[in-house]
Amino acid sequence: MKALLSHRVLLLFSRTVLGIVFVLAGMDKIAFPDAFAASVEAYKLVPYGAVNIVALILPWLELICGIFLLGGEYLRGSSAVLSSLLVVFVFGIMSAMMRGLKIDCGCFGKEHATPVSWMKVVEDTGLFLLGIHILLFSGRKERAASSAPVAESV
Repeated sequence: MKALLSHRVLLLFSRTVLGIVFVLAGMDKIAFPDAFAASVEAYKLVPYGAVNIVALILPWLELICGIFLLGGEYLRGSSAVLSSLLVVFVFGIMSAMMRGLKIDCGCFGKEHATPVSWMKVVEDTGLFLLGIHILLFSGRKERAASSAPVAESV
């Protein structure tokens, strides 16, 4: 029982951290889509005609998946989507650094501008690991254990 509890607490921690990060990141990008579109364009990885589409869809995807993680719903799907995005983000940041681009990472919108750096790679890799943890350990067994009635002792 103790192992199950510690496992559930660790899973809750991973869900909470990843969920909060992506809810906050998505909200700021949704509030300022023009600034986020400029950040997307600055990476020079997305065709110019697709920049606005990416800038409009990506923040909503981040927000919805983050909300699902916080609410405990669609955990595997949400963590898979966010983990995939984090892989893209890490490669995008590394690509920008290798090409010598001095740009804002675009992670949390214009209010929290942070240049691309190895620290951002480390942060995103850590978030990726949280997403993989959720993906691997939020299976049917965990859901069944969390919804099973707790026996009362008299």
